[in-house]
Amino acid sequence: MKFFIKLLNWELVRFSKLYGALALLLVVSQFVGIWLTAQSYLSDAHAWVDRNGGTEAQYAENFQKLNLINIFHSVWYEGAISLCAIVLLLYVFMIWYKEWFGRNTFAYRLLMLPTSRMNVYYAKLSAIVLFVFGFVSLQFVVIPLQLASFLAIIPAELRAAVTIGELIRRDPLLNLFMPSYVMQFILYYGAGILGVFVLFTAILLERSYRWKGIVAGILYGAAVLTLIVLPQEISQLGITLPLFPSEIVLLQVFIGLCMIAVSIGFSSYLLRKKVTV
Repeated sequence: MKFFIKLLNWELVRFSKLYGALALLLVVSQFVGIWLTAQSYLSDAHAWVDRNGGTEAQYAENFQKLNLINIFHSVWYEGAISLCAIVLLLYVFMIWYKEWFGRNTFAYRLLMLPTSRMNVYYAKLSAIVLFVFGFVSLQFVVIPLQLASFLAIIPAELRAAVTIGELIRRDPLLNLFMPSYVMQFILYYGAGILGVFVLFTAILLERSYRWKGIVAGILYGAAVLTLIVLPQEISQLGITLPLFPSEIVLLQVFIGLCMIAVSIGFSSYLLRKKVTV
C-alpha cells in the first residue's frame, strides 16, 4: 500500500501542471463565453431600443430572451469540456508510453521497483479516474457561479428563467458527466472505467508483442465491445430474450464486471511475464 500511494502521488504530481492549465482554461473559456454572448445580446437589445424607441421588455417580446442554456451549447463552453476530455483520453496512452519514449527509459526503473508491478498499473488507473472526477467536480462547482454572473449581467426582463438542474439536464455533455440518476451515473462511469481497463490491456499487449500486439489489442477491444452490446443488439433484432429490459441492463453490467476482471488478470500476466523494457 505504501508503494501504491507513492506511485499514485507521483502520477498526480507529474501531470499537475498540465492539469492545472486545463482546469484554468476550462473555467476562463466558459466565463469568457458567457460574458461575450451576454454583451453581444445586450448590445443588440440596446441598439434596437435606441432605433425603435421601445423598451428592453418589448425587445424580449419581439425576440427570444437570452437563455444560459444556449450559451452552454456554444464552442466556448462545450469546446472547453471536449478539449479536457480529449486530453485525458490521450493521457490514457501517454501515461504508459512516456515511460518508454522519454529521454531515459524510465520504464526499466519503474518496473524494477521492489513491489508488485500491478501497483504501477493501479496507480496509473487511479490517477486517470481522479483526474476525471477532478474536472467533473470543478465543473459542478463553477456552474452556480456562472449562473450568478449571468443573472448579474443580464436584466431580468431580458433573460429566461433557468435552474442549475435544468442547465445540467438540457446540456448533452453536462448530462453525460453529471447524470441525474444514480443508475445512469453507475452505467456511464462504469463504462468509462471499463474502457480504461481495456485500453490499458491493449497498450500492454502492444508493449509485449509490438505489431502483433497492436492487432491483438484491437481485437481484444472489439471482443469486449461486442460482448457488452450483444444482449441489447439481440433484443433489437427481434430475437426474444426471456429477460426484462432492466434485466438486460443488469446482464450488461455483469458482463462488464467480468471483462474488468479478465482485463486485470490479463494485464497482470503481461506485466509479470511479457512486458519488456
